[in-house]
Amino acid sequence: MDRRYAIKQILVASAGMILVPSCMGDRTKASFLLKNYAVTGEQEKMLAELAETIIPRTATPGAKDVYAHQFAMKMMDDCASKEDQEKFVKGIEAFSAFSKKNSGKDFLEASAAQRATILQELEKRKEDGSDEGKFYRRMKSLTIRGYTNSQYFLTEVQVYNMIPGKFKGCVPVKQSA
Repeated sequence: MDRRYAIKQILVASAGMILVPSCMGDRTKASFLLKNYAVTGEQEKMLAELAETIIPRTATPGAKDVYAHQFAMKMMDDCASKEDQEKFVKGIEAFSAFSKKNSGKDFLEASAAQRATILQELEKRKEDGSDEGKFYRRMKSLTIRGYTNSQYFLTEVQVYNMIPGKFKGCVPVKQSA
C-alpha cells in the first residue's frame, strides 16, 4: 500500500512540474512562432486591428475573422528578405508612433473614427518614403491578399470552379474564324 501511494505521489508531482511552466508562460508573445523576426503580442493585436480597419466586419466577416493579419505576418516571415523583415518591424514601431502623434493615443486605444482618420492620412501620403507609409502599404497589400485567399472568400464570395463550365457532349462545336 505504501509503494502505490509513493508512485501516485511521484506521478502527481511530475505532472505538476510539467504543467506549471506552461501556465506561467510569457503572455506578451505572438500567437504563433515566427522564425526570422520577432513580434510581441501587443504588436500582433495592433496588426489585427489595422487589418480589421482596412477590411471591417459588416454582414461578411472582417479581416480579423479570417486571420488576415496572421497571413501577413507569416508571408513576411517566409517570403520576405531579411532586410524587408527588418523594415516591417521598424514600420510597426513607426506606425505606432505615427498614430500616437496624430490621434494622441495608441492605435489599439483609438476609436474606429480615429483609426479611419489615421489610415486616411496615410492614404493621402501615397508617395511618402516614410517607414510608416511603406509599412501601411505593405500591410494593406498583404491584408487584401490574405482576405481574398481565405476559405470564406473562396467558398462564399467568389466560388471557385475547378473546371470552367460543364461539359455538354451533345452540343455541336462551331468553328472559329
